[in-house]
Amino acid sequence: MAVTPSYPEFTLPSGPMRAVIYGLPKSGTTYLFSLLAEAMGQQGPLVECFEPKSIEPDGTLRRGDGMAWPPAAHQLAKILYADTHQKSGWNGPDAQAAFSGYDKKIFLVRDPRDRWISGFFYRWFHLHNPDPAAFYRALRLTEHKEKHPSEVPFHQLHSSDEDVLKEWARGYKQGLDTLSDFLTGLAQDGWFIMLYEDLVDKNWSALEAYLGFALSSEHGIRPSFKHVSRTNSHSNWRRWFTPDDEAFFKPVFADFLEAQGYNANDWSLESVQELPAAEGSAYMHRLFHHPNGPHALPLPWKARLKKFVKRVLGRA
Repeated sequence: MAVTPSYPEFTLPSGPMRAVIYGLPKSGTTYLFSLLAEAMGQQGPLVECFEPKSIEPDGTLRRGDGMAWPPAAHQLAKILYADTHQKSGWNGPDAQAAFSGYDKKIFLVRDPRDRWISGFFYRWFHLHNPDPAAFYRALRLTEHKEKHPSEVPFHQLHSSDEDVLKEWARGYKQGLDTLSDFLTGLAQDGWFIMLYEDLVDKNWSALEAYLGFALSSEHGIRPSFKHVSRTNSHSNWRRWFTPDDEAFFKPVFADFLEAQGYNANDWSLESVQELPAAEGSAYMHRLFHHPNGPHALPLPWKARLKKFVKRVLGRA
């Protein structure tokens, strides 16, 4: 008879600790950051370091906008992994060395099929400086796909140029192969490797045992990070992909899926009549036309009045 592993009953962190969350963009790092910040903050004043870009010799973490966090006994950092397609994060070996002295080190892994869809839609966030012409092309195709899911393979939203797609596939697979090798080394170095799917399904027992304290399911992603959130679920690729996508993506993703414990042979698709705009075109539109961005749309008169009153009252 199989024995279910038991874990100690933890509540709050037992003392100050330094923890780091690491992972590719759109792999749940912001959600986990929110959860850990809530739990660790109950222990005492917590220094929260959100996406620093570099570390100084004395351990100070620094972000591109000049924000800096000197080393502290009770500290939580969240950093992004950089590969050939994500150049603004931390190179693997550099991050491994920089955070080697931290008490808890977590790397989040997500099914690349879901992560690629999520990343495609998030690329249109105004702070990424997206090209307007490329945005409107992608928006039109996405809106058509939402109404006629089987007519547009998802990879065609990225490009219809065969040479561009072949080069993308070659580079992306190379990046995933490098990441797989790196994750093997991290696990051997004592890092906790967690699947995004376990995070959103709240399968937290092993993570809580590693951390030594419980996480609260009552706390989700912080309001200030809500623009990042899209579905908070997984396996959405089954609805968004077509058989043509399977043929295109399978050679790119299969080795990584197998290496990380996913079923690399499961490409079962879900036939749907429509796709939700909230996951695609509406999400793209909201990010591209963000009120704080260069492509912000004029506010309706009621919203303008509310903003004006709030500003006036703030001066009173």
